[in-house]
Amino acid sequence: MSFNTSMSRRAVLTIGAAGALSACVKGSSKTLVIGDQRGGIQALLEASGQLKDVPYAIQWAQFPNAAPLIEALGAGAIDTGVGGDAPFIFSLQANAGVKAIAAFRAKGAATTVLVSGTSPIKGFDDLLGKRVATPRGSIGHYVLLAGLKRLGKPFDAIDMKFLSPSDGRAALASGTVDAWAIWDPYAAIGELSDGMRIIPIDRSLTPGLGFVFGTDASLRDKRPLLADLTARFAAARTWGETHREAYAQMLTKQTGVPLAATRRYLNRSVNVPVPIDTGLIAEEQGIADLFQEAGLLTKPVQVAPNFQQL
Repeated sequence: MSFNTSMSRRAVLTIGAAGALSACVKGSSKTLVIGDQRGGIQALLEASGQLKDVPYAIQWAQFPNAAPLIEALGAGAIDTGVGGDAPFIFSLQANAGVKAIAAFRAKGAATTVLVSGTSPIKGFDDLLGKRVATPRGSIGHYVLLAGLKRLGKPFDAIDMKFLSPSDGRAALASGTVDAWAIWDPYAAIGELSDGMRIIPIDRSLTPGLGFVFGTDASLRDKRPLLADLTARFAAARTWGETHREAYAQMLTKQTGVPLAATRRYLNRSVNVPVPIDTGLIAEEQGIADLFQEAGLLTKPVQVAPNFQQL
């Protein structure tokens, strides 16, 4: 959910399978090139049966996370994909023509703050002056900024250490940092494997928004295919919430995350489709404004023009 602005377009194109990005595939109006992450949209669509009888060809391109996926969208290498709101906001600085065409929301404890099992930290206020790991520009970073703003504290009142999820987990486990702002499945793994403890935070600080993306080109040339895909994805999300054990088994097979951790994070949050309306757009603008206020954006961004109803 973090955005790596140093990722080059050449690196993005290398990440995707060469066949998925071939000119002949991209040139077909009856083929949809979908960017995905391990344990992502393809796995969920397959498990829920939503890939049966699809009336067009699908070519999959795999990415390690949402940031290079969104950059590949901006480069015209793929037609669509799914990712979180933070990398979407950072991508808007480039005016690359990426559009959010459908939305979903994780409600619950999907993003949180962890401390060691023996830590004296009890709540968000106790993080003041402490070292807290989180990926830069991520939704975990946003939670820390939003919490500080609500307390009326400066953004440097927490000593933030910008680390990848794996490095953040290691830093907390070793005591190099005092806390770790992160999301599932990393949080569930930290709890079950390392004895970490989640501290209570205001759940309104974690909007939990994710989007299905398109581009100006794919919306122009493949709008019916995108509409069909988003409908299938919405149905698959609903299936995942009503078939949690089957979903957990599938996710563990795809990702390698221990089944106990997968079950834990699926059972403490709900991830469902939501409409793109004025309230959601305003919420996303507020996230962008906070990132800019904290100096993470090089210029103001207006999110509304980058939402496109199908």
